[in-house]
Amino acid sequence: MDARTLRVLEYDAVRKLLRGHAASSVGKELAEGIEPVGEPEAARRLQSETAQARIVLTDAGRPPFGGVHDVRAQVANAAREGVLSGGDLLEVADTAYASRRMRTFLLDTADYAPLLAPRARELSVFQDIEEAVASSIDNRGDVLDEASEQLQSIRGRIRRLQGAVEERLNATLHSSGYARMIQDPIVTIRSGRYCVPVRSEFKGEFRGIVHDSSASGATVFMEPFVVVELNNELRDARSSEEREVRRILAGLSALVGARADEVMTSLEALAELDLIFARAGLASEMDAAEPQFSGDGRVDLIDARHPLLAGRVVPVSLQLGDDFKALILTGPNTGGKTVTLKTVGLLVLMAQSGLQVPAAHGSQLAVFRQVFADIGDEQSIQQSLSTFSSHMTQVVKVLARADSESLVLLDEIGAGTDPAEGSALAKAVLIELIGRGCRVMATTHYGELKTFAYTQPGVENASVEFDPATLQPTFEVRIGTPGSSNAFAIASRLGMSAPLLRQAAEMMGESQVALHEVIQRAEKDQRDLAAERRAAARARVELETGRGEYEKLLAEFKGERRDLLRKAREDARRIVQRAKQRTEELLNLLRQSVQEAQEAKDAIARETEQAAQYAPPEPSEVTVAAREELADISEETTEATAEAEEAPAEPEPEAEPVGDLKPGDAVLVRSVNQRGSVLSPPDEEGTAEVQVGLLRLSVPVGDLARVPESLVTVDRARPDETHVRRGPVPLELHLRGLRVDAALYELDRYLDRAALAGREQVRVVHGKGTGAVRAAVHEHLKDHPLVRSFRLGEADEGDSGATVVELGRPAEETD
Repeated sequence: MDARTLRVLEYDAVRKLLRGHAASSVGKELAEGIEPVGEPEAARRLQSETAQARIVLTDAGRPPFGGVHDVRAQVANAAREGVLSGGDLLEVADTAYASRRMRTFLLDTADYAPLLAPRARELSVFQDIEEAVASSIDNRGDVLDEASEQLQSIRGRIRRLQGAVEERLNATLHSSGYARMIQDPIVTIRSGRYCVPVRSEFKGEFRGIVHDSSASGATVFMEPFVVVELNNELRDARSSEEREVRRILAGLSALVGARADEVMTSLEALAELDLIFARAGLASEMDAAEPQFSGDGRVDLIDARHPLLAGRVVPVSLQLGDDFKALILTGPNTGGKTVTLKTVGLLVLMAQSGLQVPAAHGSQLAVFRQVFADIGDEQSIQQSLSTFSSHMTQVVKVLARADSESLVLLDEIGAGTDPAEGSALAKAVLIELIGRGCRVMATTHYGELKTFAYTQPGVENASVEFDPATLQPTFEVRIGTPGSSNAFAIASRLGMSAPLLRQAAEMMGESQVALHEVIQRAEKDQRDLAAERRAAARARVELETGRGEYEKLLAEFKGERRDLLRKAREDARRIVQRAKQRTEELLNLLRQSVQEAQEAKDAIARETEQAAQYAPPEPSEVTVAAREELADISEETTEATAEAEEAPAEPEPEAEPVGDLKPGDAVLVRSVNQRGSVLSPPDEEGTAEVQVGLLRLSVPVGDLARVPESLVTVDRARPDETHVRRGPVPLELHLRGLRVDAALYELDRYLDRAALAGREQVRVVHGKGTGAVRAAVHEHLKDHPLVRSFRLGEADEGDSGATVVELGRPAEETD
C-alpha cells in the first residue's frame, strides 16, 4: 500500500488505537505493524476472525493473555545451548502457562468461534517446562534450595559457616582488648569476606588483614585472623554454590532449548491471537460494524464516522462505483469535504486490515489493491514546490501506478493555479482515471467541474450541505446535486458589508448569479426530499419491526399448538395402551372367576342329584369389580380416542424406495416400525445389518425403506449413529401397585423404548412392600439382552424401593 497514503489518511493513529487494546508486548508489536491486504479472500478472513473474536469477548470475556512475554531472544539463546537466568526462565514458564490456558480457552469457545479454534493446534502444552521451573525457581528468579539435594547441602553448609564467622566477629567486637580500636561495633563485607571497621591508627596493632578503607581514610576494614580460615571455607562453599546453580540453570535451559521451535510457534500464535482480540476490542470501543465486501468495486457507506474525530460526529452516507465511478464533491470551506475523503479512505484501509468500521450494519466496501490520496498542502521551500506543484507531483505519481483496482482520492484537484487551466487539467486527469476503471473521489470549488459531472458518463456530483438559515455547514453529503461555495453568505456572517457584497455579485455576471441561484434551489429541494425520505425510512423500519414481531408471535403460537397437539396424541396413545393392558388383566380375572364358579357348580352336582336345577352363585366380588373396571376403561378409552381423532394429525412423510444402501443411510425397519442406520450393505442373500438404538439387527432388504433426508438428524453425543427424532422416553418407570406379571410386561416395553431412544441409564421404581415385585424385576433383569448391569438405588435414588439399570449390549456383542 502506498506509504504516503497511509500517512495523509492518518493510518498510524489507528495503529496506535489498536496497540492500546493488545495485552502483550508481542501483540502490541504486531498492532504497530499491521498493513491492509489487497486480496478479497484475505480481507474476508480477517473480518470473520474479528467478528468471531468480538462474540467471544461478549460471551466468554477477555482471553487469558496474562503472562505472555517476548521470550524470542531467551529461547534463541537456549537453542544455542546458552544458559538462561532465573528471571528469563520464569518468563518462558509464564509464556508456556499462557499457551496452555489459551489453548483451553479456544477449545471451550469453539462453538461460536470456529475460525479461531484451529489455532489451538499451534499452541503447545509445556507441562515439563512449567513444572521444572516452578520446582527450581522462586518468583524473584532465584534458584530454590530444593532444586537439588547437592544445592540444599551446600547452602546448609554456607549458613553454618556464616553463623560461625559472625559469632567470632561479635566476640571480637565486644572484646575489651579491641574496644578502643573498633570504629563501630558492626560486621561488614569487603571483597566477599567478613570484616570489622577499625580505626586507621590501630591497623598495625589490630591482628588482621586490611581489605578496604573509608573515603576519609579514618577507617580501615580488617578481617581478623581468627576468621580467615572460616572465610576461606565460606568462599569455597559459595563457589560450589555458584557451580551447582549454574548446573541447574543449564539443565532448565536445555529443556527450553529442546523445544525452542514449539515455544516460538506458540509465541507467534499468541501474538496473532492477541492482535485478533485487539481488533475486536477496538471494534467494541468504536461501536463498529463488520463491512460487507462487494466484488464489483462498489462502495456504499451508511452513517459512516471518522474514527479519529471526538465529540459529536455527523455521520456520512455515500455511494461510489455502482452507477458512477467518480464522485465530484463540492461545497463551502469547512463544510466537511476533506473529512469525507479521509473517512472513505481510512475506512477502506481499516476494513482491509481486518478492522471493523464505524458505520451502520449493511455498509459495503470494495477491496482495492492500491489506495492513493492527495490530501493537504505539502509545499516545500527546500524543494521549491508551490501548492500547485506539490499537488501535480502527487497526481503524476498516481497516474503512473493507478489501475482498475485502485481507489483515488484527490483534494482540491487542479487548485493553486489559473482556474481555467486548473479546471482543464482536472477534467483531463479525471477522464484518464475513469478510463482506467479507477474509483475516484475529488473535491473542488471549480464551477466547470460541476458542469463536467453532468456531461461526462460515469461521473456524479455530490455536495456537503450548507444551512442558509444558520449560515453553518451541516456536514451531510448529498449525492446528485453540486454544492455552492456560499462565499457571499460566509463573508456576510464574518461581517462584510452589504454594499460590498452586492458589488461583488454584480461583478460575477448574470449567468454566474443565475447558476448560483439554481444550485441553491436544487440544494433546498434536495434537503426537502431527504427529510421526506428519512420520514419514510422511519415508517418503513417501524412497519418491518411490527411485522417481524407479528411473524415471531405467529411462529411461537404455531409451535406451541404443534407441541400441544403432539402431547395430546401421545397422552391418548398411552391411555389406550394402559387400557389394553388393564383389560387383559381383568379378562384373566373374569376367566378365573368363571372357572371357580364352574368348579363350584360341578362339586355341588356331584353331591346332589339336582345339579340340573342348580342356579349359579352370584358373581364374586372380583367379577363385579372387574366388570366395573371394564366399564371405566371403555369410557376412558373412548374419550381418549375421540380427542386424538379430533386433533389434526401431523402428516408422516412417506418412506422412500430403498435403492442402493450404503453404511450410514437412515432406514425404516417395517416389521418393528423403528428407524435405524445401515451398518453394512446387503449381502448375497439380500440381508443388511442395521443399528436400531442399542440393537444390531440383520434385516432383509424387503423389510427396509429409506427415511426421507428431511427427517434425519445426527446425534451430537453419538456422531457415529444416525437416527430420526422421536418423542422423549422418561428416565424412570413406576411399577408400584402392579402385580408381578403386569409389572414385568411394563418393564419389557419400557426397556425396549429406552434402548431405542439411546438411554444409557434408567431407574425402575417398584417400591418396598413385600419385595415380591423387586425380586421378580431383578430376576428378569439378570438375563435381559438389553441390560448391562443393575443395582439397588442409593439413598437419594429411592433406596431399596428402586433399581438403577445400565443399558447396553453385553461385551461379546460390542466387540
